[in-house]
Amino acid sequence: GFCYRPLESKSRWTLDSTIELARYLDDWGVLELALGGGEPTVFPRFPELVKTLFAETGLAINFTTNGTRLTDGLLEQLAGVVGQIQVSVYDDENLDEMIQRLVAHQMRFGLNYLVTPTRLRTLDAEILRWADMGVRDVLLLSYKGREDLHLSASQADDLDQRIVALHQRLRGRLQLKVDVCWSNRLKTAPQMFFDEDCRAGALFMSITSDRRVLSCSFASGGVAFEQFDELPGIYRRIKSARLAANTPGCTRLSDHGKAFLPMFQPSTSTTLSPTFPEAM
Repeated sequence: GFCYRPLESKSRWTLDSTIELARYLDDWGVLELALGGGEPTVFPRFPELVKTLFAETGLAINFTTNGTRLTDGLLEQLAGVVGQIQVSVYDDENLDEMIQRLVAHQMRFGLNYLVTPTRLRTLDAEILRWADMGVRDVLLLSYKGREDLHLSASQADDLDQRIVALHQRLRGRLQLKVDVCWSNRLKTAPQMFFDEDCRAGALFMSITSDRRVLSCSFASGGVAFEQFDELPGIYRRIKSARLAANTPGCTRLSDHGKAFLPMFQPSTSTTLSPTFPEAM
């Protein structure tokens, strides 16, 4: 329900063109290629793609998945060639079975856990149970969107204190991480950056299925490209523009688009445009 990939967005990538892109990124000096979607494992010849990228580039190859296609056969093919698998946690899927299979295959993996008001109540118990099952990495995601899944200010403060306590309790057992969109809403939890900027478009950027460059996966619009040598110029322009995603929850919107208040109104600010101006 909260997947950000538009259903009408068609894919212009093939196995060969994706490999060609990865080779270009490797030569450019990019360190990591994270494959997302939708669901990346439905991409034709996905294991062959990951194996080729591992063998022919120096990129760290990671991917995010809902986990339902992580069969024993697929994991056997991916063993030793993927840096990390991130499994998005959905309430209607058999997560325990996925965890057990990943642990049995000794895969390096983490869980992406969207923190909502409902999930906040059981957060500690879930993370401690996962640690007992062999999970060693959990990324706490903030919600970006217009549904009523945002934390209130007091709930964000509660999460902040829980992260600190869990971090101390789980030290050495599980890496507890937060996504960059929390920004300064978390005032005491250990973070790499303690300012308001998320580094979208600077330390990372997103390339869409229809060949557009976005500052992050939640941004809209973007810059279309055909040739790979256009990417460095697009990157420099996006990096300097510091674009915001036009949805409540984006750290670059004023007050995060009012997203963390109990009753918020979608931001109407036009100070930061989510669509990169083609004329720049």
